[in-house]
Amino acid sequence: MERIDIYRIGSWKWIITSLVFSVALGYFVFGPYGAGFNKEIDKNIIDSEICLGREYVVKCFELITQERVSRFVYLHVIDSFFALSYSILLWSVLVRIFLMKLNLGNSFLTAFGLFGGMFDILENISLIIMAFLTQHSINFKRVCIGLMIFTPAKFILLFLAVILIVAGITLIVVRKGKETWNY
Repeated sequence: MERIDIYRIGSWKWIITSLVFSVALGYFVFGPYGAGFNKEIDKNIIDSEICLGREYVVKCFELITQERVSRFVYLHVIDSFFALSYSILLWSVLVRIFLMKLNLGNSFLTAFGLFGGMFDILENISLIIMAFLTQHSINFKRVCIGLMIFTPAKFILLFLAVILIVAGITLIVVRKGKETWNY
């Protein structure tokens, strides 16, 4: 059996495919459907805040009535697919920059985008569980603790991934500039 090489993930095929899926799913989540849901409850969706408190989460779930629970769950299921696609996109770009262009042996740097997406998916799972518990009038305060951990972790890891991409591109440009001047 042939082993899957991490360099395939850094190929343009992976980058373009995950970019297309990210744009399409992102349009659905942040476009008319997601914005319509936000307008309907007169508040931004919960996972757009960096730091969450228990009171804030409870207030947000009070706005999500029984009729809106299915739309809320549907939105976060699609958001989970969006998280999967953008995390693969970030991972592919980081593999391309650090392993293929800069030839760094440390593949750990490439995982920040992947872990950020994983925490986004865990956040969405927590929100779906909380919506289910709310629908059945069960107290969700214990699940809320996981949400308060997953959300900041997601933002921190995605921020680090973007910083790594910018730093990597800067290093590539500097190296190319030095090569040009050495001739």
